[in-house]
Amino acid sequence: MCKWTVRGPGRTTGGRSRPGSRFGLLVLASWTGAVPPMPAEAQEVVEIGDDIGCPSCLVETGPPVTLAAPGDGIWFSSLSGLRVARDSEGNYIAAPVKGDALIAVFGPDGRYRSSYGRIGGGPGEFATDIPLLIAVGDGDVLYAIDPVHIHTLAPRAEAGLDQARMPVELMGDAVALQSGIAVEAAVRTEPGVSTIQLLRPDGTIVRSIGAAGTGSRTAEFGVRYALGRSNDRMDVWTAPTNRFHITRYGPDGEAKTRIERTSTLFRPGSSFRPGAPFQAPANTAVTGIIQDGDGLLWIAITRPPRSFSPLARPGRPGQARGLGEEVMIPASVDLNRFLHTTVEVLDPVAGTVVARRDFDEHVGFVRTTDDDVLVYSLRVGPLGGSTCMVTPLALQRG
Repeated sequence: MCKWTVRGPGRTTGGRSRPGSRFGLLVLASWTGAVPPMPAEAQEVVEIGDDIGCPSCLVETGPPVTLAAPGDGIWFSSLSGLRVARDSEGNYIAAPVKGDALIAVFGPDGRYRSSYGRIGGGPGEFATDIPLLIAVGDGDVLYAIDPVHIHTLAPRAEAGLDQARMPVELMGDAVALQSGIAVEAAVRTEPGVSTIQLLRPDGTIVRSIGAAGTGSRTAEFGVRYALGRSNDRMDVWTAPTNRFHITRYGPDGEAKTRIERTSTLFRPGSSFRPGAPFQAPANTAVTGIIQDGDGLLWIAITRPPRSFSPLARPGRPGQARGLGEEVMIPASVDLNRFLHTTVEVLDPVAGTVVARRDFDEHVGFVRTTDDDVLVYSLRVGPLGGSTCMVTPLALQRG
């Protein structure tokens, strides 16, 4: 069942925000020239339960495309945090890849075409490959974003056009909009801590979005966000990874719609659990948002597999240390053993779940310049090499 309500500004409760993070200092908005978030106004709040609004609707898959990395100088790694985008010509851009470059370009048929970029401190070089996010803007201009720089590249990543240092440090996701590039990065503003920044390609902040009170748990750096653009490319959809709450913000920073999804398949929890999913099943997490041409929201949710066996146990000798707990993370491991994905299609107007489909592997959404919905996944072969598969999705109405 679903119901519609209109609420005013919410109250913030919970823990204490931290003045900094392991990624860097918290930047004051006044230092960067950012426009603070708009005052909170009444917004539509849609509450959606588990009932399927269209029982005969199905999420169908089309013929997959295999991105064929050459293997000698460029290859995929299952632990690389790979992101995939597609330009208007149908070319696929994947990053970060391993080997002689960080960005690889593949044709519409999946054949390898070219590669670009390396780690370093010089012009056109990237500070690190974790995280390295990519987004295709107008005219197929490619934005490649490392934690501290926005790199503007020519179509198909054939050359670097510009490199700008950001006044913030990237925490997670990024998406290209008509009004700029929305990134997940924290700044302190007068209303509180803002987690989403709208940037120009030169790296300057246009506006801070989604401020939470300094006492709110959502203001803490441990909470990560998934971002997606609206189908008119003007607004940004955001969701904390550890809550099934999705909010649409306009370019002025005003919240337009909030979707609160209550579901038995989603277990809210802390945004980071040391060792998971190698020692214990990972928490469910919102990891992707796509809005198609019909206005439907496609949401990717990672979840533990139905059967789970731990790969590592805490406290064994030789393990890497992570946030107060010793955790062994192998150099190469098939994440499909630990993370599966459910894709849900939501109708924000009707307030219903239209359809859902389970994938027995970890999939992510391809960032495109059109309304197509595609997912990509990495599959480890019998000899240990990883293959990237891109699969189109479509909603089949019964």
